[in-house]
Amino acid sequence: MRNSSILVIIITFAAATMVLTAPFAPAQAQGAFPTRPIDLIIPYAPGGGSGITGEVIKKIIADEKLSPQPITLTYKPGASGQVGWTYLATRKADAHSIATATGSFSYGLVLKQMQVTPKDFTPIALMLVDTQLMVASPQSGFKTMKDVIAASMKTPNSVKVGGTGAAGSDANLAAMISSAVKIKLNYIPFKSGGEVNAAILGGHVDLALGNPNELAGYVESGKLVPLAVFTEDRVAGLKNVPTMKEVGYNVVSQSARGVVAPSGIAKHEEQFLIEMMRKVTFSKGWAEYADKNMMTVRFLGGADYAKYLEDERARLTVTLQSIGKL
Repeated sequence: MRNSSILVIIITFAAATMVLTAPFAPAQAQGAFPTRPIDLIIPYAPGGGSGITGEVIKKIIADEKLSPQPITLTYKPGASGQVGWTYLATRKADAHSIATATGSFSYGLVLKQMQVTPKDFTPIALMLVDTQLMVASPQSGFKTMKDVIAASMKTPNSVKVGGTGAAGSDANLAAMISSAVKIKLNYIPFKSGGEVNAAILGGHVDLALGNPNELAGYVESGKLVPLAVFTEDRVAGLKNVPTMKEVGYNVVSQSARGVVAPSGIAKHEEQFLIEMMRKVTFSKGWAEYADKNMMTVRFLGGADYAKYLEDERARLTVTLQSIGKL
């Protein structure tokens, strides 16, 4: 009887232990993220705005110790970013794979340039709002947008404009300008902002479109001539550069920079990534980066970023229909 009583006590204690510990097992498993380096995919070649942004994100996460695992960068350029984003979509349920996203991300989805849909992605965070700047090579002789317009009206397609991608935000901004002003610009696509810079500095194109952070340094050094920005108001740091609206044409272009993950990731993984990017966005290093490159810091996480992207696709649909691209 004594042995039987001891056995009952042991079984009862074991059962109680299982009941007490069972609810915590899933929580412990859920906390095991990340378990390996997080791969931040850059859908463009090195040297452009996305690459610079990725490097800054990587550095801040390392400096601020925001992740127990390091961030690695993988460049997958091609088709205005669509190669990189399509690759990310194939990493379904892999929260260790994320990518930078720009305005071209929404363009690609609206124009159906990728064999994927918004449902193939998990929006993580919007972190910056950027715009575009048009600059001229000194060799072109263009001093103002009115010079460009006059030359294009006189000889259509004579003015060569370099930009990143054949169908992204730069290409569509060139189309928007042509449509609004009733001219024909000769748009020439490149794989990255770095290639665009090399082309205009080498005099291979007359004009270039790009984000201010890609071009401002060359403007400050006098190597490029600033012509116009495409915001509602003038950009801090480029106060002497008129908006396209001031030139007389209502052409506005805004590009949000953020981070997306593939679909199917676990909720706790999504929350970790959102919180990590929130801390990056509100860090001192990020504020300095934005200020230096004339960008606006703005944070939208998870569902809020998803709503922003949905609204952006709706706006782009109307714009692209108006210029005959849809």
